Amino acid sequence: MSKVEAKKEKIIQAVAFYMISEGLADVGLRKLAAVGGTSDRMLIYYFGTKDGLIGEVLQMIAGGLSAQLDMVLGPHQRDADQLLNEVLALKEVPEFISVIRLWFEVVGLAVRENEPYAAYAKEIGKTWIEWIESRLPVEQRDQTMATFAEIEGRLMLYLIGIEG
Repeated sequence: MSKVEAKKEKIIQAVAFYMISEGLADVGLRKLAAVGGTSDRMLIYYFGTKDGLIGEVLQMIAGGLSAQLDMVLGPHQRDADQLLNEVLALKEVPEFISVIRLWFEVVGLAVRENEPYAAYAKEIGKTWIEWIESRLPVEQRDQTMATFAEIEGRLMLYLIGIEG
């Protein structure tokens, strides 16, 4: 890995940690530069735009979520109800819930057609759907979208204080 790539990776990781813990409310260029331990000019040099940085960070977080789910739950297939229950049980894991909070922030901006978040939400949503589909047995793959919707809906209700 080149020195530039190593620096970019360090910035992406620092900004990802910040966005997961603090959200998207304060993601101005200067703030992100400070979080990344660099200047706003260097962020532009490395990522082209603030949106370019945010896109790389969100992609890294999404990929990391799939990998973490596999580490915790295992990559094996299971029926839709079992998968739903296993994912929902993760709401007790603070790191998982922090990522889900960020996901819902991105979705909120996406439904307002706020770019680049609309494009990121679509990509990340597809990643979630593919992950769910690959964990369901072939005969239940027609339940992928319903399982995704139920996971999201129940996590959203949990986050706003309505559990059922």
